[in-house]
Amino acid sequence: MNIDRINTKDLFSNQHSDSGLYLQTAGKTLAILLVVFLSYCTSPGEKDSKSNKLYKPTFALFGDSISAFWPVEDQFSDFQTYKVAFPVRSTIEIQSAAINNTSHYRACMLNGGVNDFLNNYEPTWEEVQATVGRQVQTIGILRNHCDYIIALNTWNVRLPWPVEAASMINVEMKSKVNFIPRVDPEDLIQPEMLLDGGHLTPEGYGILSERVRDYLKLTLPEFWLEYM
Repeated sequence: MNIDRINTKDLFSNQHSDSGLYLQTAGKTLAILLVVFLSYCTSPGEKDSKSNKLYKPTFALFGDSISAFWPVEDQFSDFQTYKVAFPVRSTIEIQSAAINNTSHYRACMLNGGVNDFLNNYEPTWEEVQATVGRQVQTIGILRNHCDYIIALNTWNVRLPWPVEAASMINVEMKSKVNFIPRVDPEDLIQPEMLLDGGHLTPEGYGILSERVRDYLKLTLPEFWLEYM
């Protein structure tokens, strides 16, 4: 399920029904009750924000250097952010990190796959399918740690990065990872947003953050009051 266009009206209104006003009012009441409920039912770690004053939903990034270098403090300031990510991590290592993680998060994002093909410029579909298969397995593992999960697909990279593998992973992800929200960034990330052919500039991160942040704010009940 590609995160492309999000319509707030789909969540909070029904303009073509006589019951629209009632649903909108009921939605507001439900959102208020949910916010109050969540403020009392979050885990101790989630009740404390980084400022120790206001509750912020926890958001964890699982993946490789893309997640490790993400400027989340600036671009996800409404969240208490965590990174379970390191450079040059393969999908096997990312999966192992998810298995060994003992924390619980309100939302998580998973990226990875390209590092499986460093210096492999002629990947086979069997290799790509194995990589994406591990990502699918990791998503299943993350269900035990995350209330909401987003998958980040690959974009068009340039040499010396594995260009063919990145393109093939993008296609396979669209086919296999269609059961959770997925960001397909090939049309969002432009060549000038790449530092070394693969890693992102601040502008590139900003564009992806906006897409992910908007989705999370429309999905997590904690933020619904902003749209009423």
